[in-house]
Amino acid sequence: MISKRIIVFLVFVVFTSVIVLAGCYSVARGTERGVRDGVSAGIAGMFPKGGSSSNSGGSSGGSSTAPERNYQGSSQKVPWPSDTNWKRYGLGGLKQPPGTDVTGAALLFGSYTVSLINGGRPAFDNLIAQIDSIADSELMTDAIDADTQTIGYTVPGGIVHVSVDLVNGDIIIWAMKDS
Repeated sequence: MISKRIIVFLVFVVFTSVIVLAGCYSVARGTERGVRDGVSAGIAGMFPKGGSSSNSGGSSGGSSTAPERNYQGSSQKVPWPSDTNWKRYGLGGLKQPPGTDVTGAALLFGSYTVSLINGGRPAFDNLIAQIDSIADSELMTDAIDADTQTIGYTVPGGIVHVSVDLVNGDIIIWAMKDS
């Protein structure tokens, strides 16, 4: 049987990896948005509207509140995981926060990861309240930096971390079975 110290160490390593990857993702998305906005502004400057050479503030390329983050069409949406999937990780009854879209759900190396967009802090708070209301859930971690907040819980049968990118509102739910 694996000792609790080893489990805690492994959880710490995975949690730290998730934080680092989330940070890298945030930097990459910010760079991508900056380049896209710059190119869009440059193109708009080449083709002025009404004889003016200034950009009126509108940009088809999007920004940090980019409407292109809202996926359109059922072929681009991923369904919210079934309650059966959540029960495996001690999260039975977990509901999708209003206004969010699921962009991915995957089982990787024994952990279940679900990615959401368009929710931001309200959706994050909704998920945390749901997890906190699970009987015998226990707060394990609460880490915040300038761009990200991650909260982790132990729940009967599993461990869950929820992370929100405070810049673009993306949310990642990472759940692992308790061994």
